[in-house]
Amino acid sequence: MSTRRAFLAVTLGAAAAVVAACSREPDGPTPGPPSPAPPSERPDPERPLEPWRPLVHYSPPEGRLADPNGLVWYEGEWHLFHQQMGTWAHAVSTDLMHWETLPTALEHDALGQALTGAVVVDGANSSGLFAESASGLVAVYTSTEGGEAQSLASSADRGRTWQRFADNPVLPNDGRAAFRDPAVFWHEPTGSWVMSVSVGDAIELFRSPDLVEWEFASRFGDGQGTHAGVWECPDLFPLAVDGDPDRTLWVLHVSVGANPETAGSTAQYFLGHFDGTTFVRDLAAEGHTEPADWLLTDVSQDFYAARTWEHAPDGRRVWLAWMGNWDYPYAAPTSPWTNAMSLPRELGLRSDPDGTIRLTQEPVAELAALRGAPWSAELPLDGSVDGELVLTPPDGDTAGAYEILAELEPADGATIGLRVHRGADGSGTLVAVGGDRLVLDRTTGGPQTLADPDTGGDLPFARRREVTSGRVMDDDGAVRLRVVVDSGSVEAFVGDGAVSGTLLDFASPEATGLAVVTDGGAARVRSLVMHPLAPTR
Repeated sequence: MSTRRAFLAVTLGAAAAVVAACSREPDGPTPGPPSPAPPSERPDPERPLEPWRPLVHYSPPEGRLADPNGLVWYEGEWHLFHQQMGTWAHAVSTDLMHWETLPTALEHDALGQALTGAVVVDGANSSGLFAESASGLVAVYTSTEGGEAQSLASSADRGRTWQRFADNPVLPNDGRAAFRDPAVFWHEPTGSWVMSVSVGDAIELFRSPDLVEWEFASRFGDGQGTHAGVWECPDLFPLAVDGDPDRTLWVLHVSVGANPETAGSTAQYFLGHFDGTTFVRDLAAEGHTEPADWLLTDVSQDFYAARTWEHAPDGRRVWLAWMGNWDYPYAAPTSPWTNAMSLPRELGLRSDPDGTIRLTQEPVAELAALRGAPWSAELPLDGSVDGELVLTPPDGDTAGAYEILAELEPADGATIGLRVHRGADGSGTLVAVGGDRLVLDRTTGGPQTLADPDTGGDLPFARRREVTSGRVMDDDGAVRLRVVVDSGSVEAFVGDGAVSGTLLDFASPEATGLAVVTDGGAARVRSLVMHPLAPTR
């Protein structure tokens, strides 16, 4: 049995605090529906204008991407809606990798913007929004006119067109400044729809028999976890511990807005029990003694507003997030699009030998279908590396998207890892591990600051994060590291998903090298295999 514990303590590099809110966009004229170009006319990823256009991550043809919204699986399609200037942009996929952009689902209307929300399958027509004996999709989202409130829209044609509910909002604003980001699911044991809503730095739960009439159920968050920033984009869902359906815990996940304490925005989660009305935290399962303790979702902070797909087949629980941070939300040096989603990730709960339980996340199995022929690195006979070992794949570099699976053996006090997007001068983004450390460093090879698109000012971007006070090392002294590299991003998964780190990375397009690097002494590479990934666009 392997011993792995999630990292909790974080040492932060340079960062600036910008207080911002999930789903928020500057006020302005109502945008019209996007006009996605056919694939043959979309920007070429080799053009200088788009050097950081992702090859295997979802990005919009144009416009500002933000929170994922309304993730739902329905009739063979994975639906991805997302924030785009206060509207719901829309894309669908049959394999979570290849996405077809559809027209905007929800525009602005008389109730203002359509901010973050959820989509559910109303299979029994409990809402009465569909024809007799029919079913369809219902979106629950935050409208803004007269204060943030929760409103409905419905689709009877697989999400292609949407009709607003005539009596919106269904959950009006009662004077709150923050009342947004509903997540909704059907709770079978109590025969009710359940909605979680962000209310400042807490979450409130509501119940409904029909998605139209809602009653207050309970509140969670006071005195729990970190309150360094606003709580946003909640999600509440069950997971089996170690895959055992008889051992189920509920996960309550919230993103936390930008603040000095966490040097930007971040995300936290809680483990507990849910009876259809109240979420009760299980501190013992988390290994905590104080309610103020909290569990970090992603150690590198460019993973925000994560939501899971409702109604996913085969009991799967899959999520993705906006790869961004409220320190620099729309400052990516890209055009005519801004921002991308993380890879979809499969979620689980894993127990450690001491009884504590942690969320695990790894790229979905569908990613493997993109893999090209594997390449195994030529290593010294004993696998020992002291300093830097530059790797040369068959094609001479690592341009494009690729995945690395490595088994590393750090020495005491040393770290070993990968420098990706390596430049000729040895610069690049570092992902390294030690016995109790994970280091993520983009301070070389990329921009130190990004330009604020609204003010023109500089926003700090380069940062190094060193995460400690936990273990992901196997009992035999090895660490399994999985890294997915794309144009503009790096996603690292350690210990079979026990820890993840997501970094935006705007390295020079000419930086296509790869190296194994150590710090603090020699360490050993047991194995290292690289898979090129076929572009999905």
